[in-house]
Amino acid sequence: MTISLNRRQFVAASLITALCANSTLAAQPATTAEWTLPIRNAGDAPGNGFTVRHGFACENTWFSLGCWHTAEDWYRADDAETTGAEVLAVTAGEVLWIGSDYPGRVVLIQHPDGLYGMYGHLDYAVDVVVGQKVKAGQLLGRVFAWTDGRAPSHLHFEIRTFFYHPIVNGETPKYGFNCGYQCPPGPGYWPIDDSQHPAQIGWRNPQHVIHRALVASGRMTEVVVASTADGLSGPVRSAPTHRASEVEDITLRAGDRFRVVGAEIGDPASTETSAHAYRLWYRVELPSGRIGWLPAVLASDRDVASDGRPTGLRILLLPD
Repeated sequence: MTISLNRRQFVAASLITALCANSTLAAQPATTAEWTLPIRNAGDAPGNGFTVRHGFACENTWFSLGCWHTAEDWYRADDAETTGAEVLAVTAGEVLWIGSDYPGRVVLIQHPDGLYGMYGHLDYAVDVVVGQKVKAGQLLGRVFAWTDGRAPSHLHFEIRTFFYHPIVNGETPKYGFNCGYQCPPGPGYWPIDDSQHPAQIGWRNPQHVIHRALVASGRMTEVVVASTADGLSGPVRSAPTHRASEVEDITLRAGDRFRVVGAEIGDPASTETSAHAYRLWYRVELPSGRIGWLPAVLASDRDVASDGRPTGLRILLLPD
């Protein structure tokens, strides 16, 4: 039996098929909210021209050796100074708290589905106030200029299921992190030798959350090649794994667009570690008319943990 669909219906049906075929995707609440990436250069697409140097559940080698990072640290690519980059609300919500000296300000937002977004290392002159309702892509502030020499300026971005957690920043903290008793931001890291993975406490893989929400919304009809992937050559795969057979070899060019016909997105609460834990694949229609799978990110070994595994991400595909 042949079913005829227009382009919009075809994309929506394909995404629904991908969601239902992947049990971890189907287990997450669907959302109609708009979502976006948390940082941009003024006038550019969110996420374009940026990279993640320390990802979620990767060892935080620059600040806390021996600890898992509970966030993503976003930097401008090619070692460009990140100071002044615009920090955006990833989706709608309410500003619950502004404060700290992280260094820089921290903005905490309550987002839908019981999630909280933490945006750290912002300039002290933020663009929102406590109690304000924000929408996806709204400017929260700009990245703070670091001067202590520990690391270049960057955005520390978390998604988690708690505002206060008893053993993190509540009444009975498990560790004496410098944030202190009932400090909303929390430490931003968790000891590797602890019996609990950050995801078991309530932190979530931010890219898995964002891309799942985009797919579930039905708005994810195209992906765009990021500037950080310009000129990258490689195979399009027959399945969402680097071990799958090759459909076609292509060279990516910044700004190229691919129609999305499926997605494979990892579990936000995965207890895997290192940048290899990120699973973001899109099934796309190629210029040749063939259909195949491309990763949205690649693990980058520019920064590595003490065990030699990569901690960073190279951004290949951006949500449109």
